[in-house]
Formats: sequence, structure tokens, C-alpha cells
Amino acid sequence: MNKLIAGALTGTLLVTAPLSASALIIDISTHLTGNPIGSSVTVATLTLTQNGNSVDFNFQNSVGDLGAIGDEAFISKLLFSYDGVPLLNSSSFGNFGGTQLVSSADFGINPPGKDAGYDFYFELKYPTSNRNPSLRFVDGEYSTWTVSAADGVSVVRVSDFAVLVNANGGGDKPASLAMVHIQGSGGGALKYIGGEGSTPPQEDPNQVANVPEPATLALLGLGLTGIGLTRRRKE
Repeated sequence: MNKLIAGALTGTLLVTAPLSASALIIDISTHLTGNPIGSSVTVATLTLTQNGNSVDFNFQNSVGDLGAIGDEAFISKLLFSYDGVPLLNSSSFGNFGGTQLVSSADFGINPPGKDAGYDFYFELKYPTSNRNPSLRFVDGEYSTWTVSAADGVSVVRVSDFAVLVNANGGGDKPASLAMVHIQGSGGGALKYIGGEGSTPPQEDPNQVANVPEPATLALLGLGLTGIGLTRRRKE
């Protein structure tokens, strides 16, 4: 009887245990400086996903037509936060991909000074070439990369980047997780900041907690098989 109850409890735990999925979506949509036409819109989205001891980044450009700075707007810089632990260095950035490739040399760690009053921990610079505009990071393109600890052992977590940065002096500037610089063909420039957006259902632990993964289903099957064998022996 004890084995039967233990088996049943094991099966129940396997079904109800939440998944370890962890993701953060930063919606960069709050206009900060510059003179765009119209209200604030989403100009970029930065998605962070846990991948073992590392964090995968996906940076989507959606600047579109921002009016005052022309219809050839491009992102020239991304800044984002980090709590500083574990230690990261230039070798922490890798696994680069997307339609707009970046490299470890494009990242700056804890850059000096403040940007519009904000002191972000990382900056990522994109091309601003006038000689070859095709190098620019424009609407519809995206970049991906992975961040790992400098020692190759410590765990870097999505939550390490969910550190709100307040503007120096406060005022009416909201706290932010990231900022982008946008330039246009007309020579104008804009800055947008953003905070946490919504998490896709497939990546939300609250939405998928009761949906077992294939490995979980396999373990559940083994547990049920064990219950059946226990019954046969007692008969």
C-alpha cells in the first residue's frame, strides 16, 4: 500500500510541478528626447531567455517611420541594465546571430558617464556609416547573442538584467531597463526607454505550469508502470 501511495504521489508531483522557463521582454516604447511626430510607440523589443547557465538575447528593431527624423531611421545604440554579479567581460558575449550581426567588440561594459541622466551597465553600438548606409541597423532587422559568466562556471540569470535604472535627479523620467538611440536620414535623433512588457504564453510559467514536457511525460509513464507492477505482485 505504501509503495502504491508513493507512486501515485510521484505521478501527481510530476504533473503539477511548474516548468523552469524564464524570460523577460523589454518593450522600448517611451519617448525620452528628440521631437518625433505622434505618440510613443514600440521602436524595439529586447527579449531575454534563460539558457542553462547563460542568457540568450534577441533584439528586434521596429523603428518604422518616426516622422520628424525621416523614413530611414536606424538604431545606433542600445543600453541595458545589469546588477553586476557575476562578473562579465568581453569574452562573456558570444553566439552571435540575426540579420544584423554584432561582435563582442561592439559591447561596452559599465561605460563612464550618464546618458540622459541614466547610468546603464551595458551599451551596444551599431554602425552609423554615411558612406555605406546598408550597414545600419534598420526597421525589421534583429540581432541575437548569448551572455555567460566570465569564469565560465557561475550562473547568469535573466533576473540579473531586470534592474530598473533611475534617471539622475529623478523628475518625471520613469525608471527603465533599456534605452535606444535612433538616428534618421534627416540628421535628427531620438531616445526611447522601456520597461518590462508581456511574456508570451508559451514562456510564462503561470500559463504552462500544468502542461508537462515530453521528459516529464516519460517519467510519469515509468511511475504509472511501477504502480501497475506493484499491484500485480500484491495480487
